[in-house]
Amino acid sequence: MKTSQKWWEETKNDEAKLNRWLQRQYVGEFAAVNLLSEILLRFGSEMTHRDRHNVFRVMTQEALHGSWMSELLTNRDLQPETDGVATQRYWAEVLPNVNSFKDAMQAAMQAESMRLHRIRAIAADEEAPEDIRRIFKAILPHEEWHERVFGEMKGDHYNETIANDHEKGLGALSLVLA
Repeated sequence: MKTSQKWWEETKNDEAKLNRWLQRQYVGEFAAVNLLSEILLRFGSEMTHRDRHNVFRVMTQEALHGSWMSELLTNRDLQPETDGVATQRYWAEVLPNVNSFKDAMQAAMQAESMRLHRIRAIAADEEAPEDIRRIFKAILPHEEWHERVFGEMKGDHYNETIANDHEKGLGALSLVLA
């Protein structure tokens, strides 16, 4: 198990690992759009107009992040990963027990919290490659808002199974949030 800081130090100092991770980030950004689209389809009847507006706004921002990742890959002469799926590793642990809009918002909030650990480590690292750091500094305020708005839409809802699945997902990533 690794902290985000330890993971980032290892990743940024290994070109092959860094490139692979950047390629997966492209997939991850667009996978987030797909996951949110599924939430709209599955749980739309449980959502308020404001909830739908917020989910659409997050989707738009995730698509923008994907566009930025595409540009980054192009500038580094890398191709996006083409066989990535959203349910690998972390989400394979979490999605099976999401049975309501509030469950989905709890899972989304937890996932954003996890991602923020890594994004903050990258954005704060003055020794990070400048192109990567610039993009993640731009992504950071969006992701902070995503975590906050998912928490607002979740409200008081707490599903212990979703919380436990989150911990399993962290384990699948060998990640410790510290």
